[in-house]
Amino acid sequence: MREIKKVIVLGANGNMGSLSGGLFAQANTRTLFFARTVEKAKEGIENAVGQARSDVLREFLEPYAYSDLEKELPDTDWVFEGLGENMDLKTEYYAILDKHRKPGSIISTVSSGLSIEAMAEGQSDDFKAHFMGTHFYNPPSKLTANELIFHPTNAQELRDFVANYCDKTLGRTNIETLNVAAFAGNRIGFQLLNEAAILASKHGVEKIDYLIGPYTGRALPPLATIDLVGLDVHKAIVENVYDKVSDERKESYKMPDYMQKMMDNGQYGSKTRDKGGFYKRTADKKKFALNPATLEYIELQKTKVEFVEEIKAYFADGKYANAIEILKNAKGEDANIVRHFILGYVSYSFHRIGEVTPENDGIDGIDRVMSSGFSWLPASGWIDLFGGPKATIALIEAAKLPVPASLKALPEEKICKINEVTRFLNGR
Repeated sequence: MREIKKVIVLGANGNMGSLSGGLFAQANTRTLFFARTVEKAKEGIENAVGQARSDVLREFLEPYAYSDLEKELPDTDWVFEGLGENMDLKTEYYAILDKHRKPGSIISTVSSGLSIEAMAEGQSDDFKAHFMGTHFYNPPSKLTANELIFHPTNAQELRDFVANYCDKTLGRTNIETLNVAAFAGNRIGFQLLNEAAILASKHGVEKIDYLIGPYTGRALPPLATIDLVGLDVHKAIVENVYDKVSDERKESYKMPDYMQKMMDNGQYGSKTRDKGGFYKRTADKKKFALNPATLEYIELQKTKVEFVEEIKAYFADGKYANAIEILKNAKGEDANIVRHFILGYVSYSFHRIGEVTPENDGIDGIDRVMSSGFSWLPASGWIDLFGGPKATIALIEAAKLPVPASLKALPEEKICKINEVTRFLNGR
């Protein structure tokens, strides 16, 4: 029987390392936070304690510098790696882990898209057999998704143990994903985010975020989401997909030139509040939006479009059928943009079945990661809102988007299996 009595977190001063590592401490597990200095590790502990809003966590968290890593590895049961998305950096530390770790101990990475097999290349057979991806979403206190990406040599016993531990002990929503660039959630989510950034160069930041705002089934508008994630992280994800994947929407992953200019200016989003990102707030709390052509900020215009306001009002009242009728029949360029993004998201999600998640999972695995990892209405939820597969297919065809074979094969019935979504749509 495996027991997890001691956990080491690498990169514990980073947001994902500290917050993910804090989940182990919340399970009353001795958790060692490692960073370049003890002071940095202590900063990670404060971040984890802040997430849990409980000083009790301090009892289980210990700060360490990497200089002490070798001596702490031999009796460690799980090493949770939260280092930066840099293959050379990870390889450097994996060599240390492989040399000093306890045989049979688990090593997992929170990487959001680097190849699991490539990361383990050159390490021992025992390392590979116990290495996997556990991609938590940020912040893990609110987003429970955990993409499990197993190494081909992982035994079934290990896979079952990790899945059960993440579910029962860490409170994660597990989604098994395949070892492809950006895995499942980021592959689908960042396609939409990057396409929104592309269209912003023509229609403006405020207009695009308004048209594809929360009423279209997401917690935040797309460009505000990129600000939250950080333009540097966004760039790493979309470039990784563009370089390694060929699909029907490949060109939508090409990051627009103005975003690189933003980064050159230090405009990374929320992490550079003084310089801003797609949005910027002044000292007196006024909010401004970026002009992609000039990279300067303009005062928000408080955009309103009649059909969007009508849809939002009907959704707020729970009158979904009325809202959908307006969405289906609204005329003009703005309406075409809204339908393009919603129907494109459905189309792209169904096209990825068997590519980013196992074929046997159907749309359910993708639905669960988009719901619990992005807080987006899953693709099947939209299909149920539109009135079923046939009605959705007709809309996709009218929008001149590709229709997935997996969607055509669906029966004419309610297909969403996400309980939180179905209860909401059914008004319960």
